[in-house]
Amino acid sequence: MAENSISLAFMKINVEDMEGALEFWRGAFGFEVRGTYDEPTFLEHILGLPGQPQGPSLMLVKPKGDMDLSIGGGHGPIGLTCSDIVTTLESALAAGGRKTMDITEVAPGIRVCLLHSPQGHEIELVQAG
Repeated sequence: MAENSISLAFMKINVEDMEGALEFWRGAFGFEVRGTYDEPTFLEHILGLPGQPQGPSLMLVKPKGDMDLSIGGGHGPIGLTCSDIVTTLESALAAGGRKTMDITEVAPGIRVCLLHSPQGHEIELVQAG
């Protein structure tokens, strides 16, 4: 029997303002729309980063109907690694993000910072090395 292979494929976040969310994720980090599902109950855009055709994907979902979209504290941030945390943070802030933690060295050579997207989703940037 073959060994089971598992990999992270996608993360979904619900958004109220799809156009605003697309503008932020594209402008801040360079995500591209790779696919769209426009169904009777939801609109979903599948986003990916250039150079990462196998993912993982970030999926923005806008329900069509009543659904509680308030962002709670039951989960952690969306984590993105980057080679230049200063430039990445500046790009995110220019795209409408809001910094919630300054760039901090948490271990030798590892720097992190936190921000929120305009829709309120928490993002953690990590630069290692």
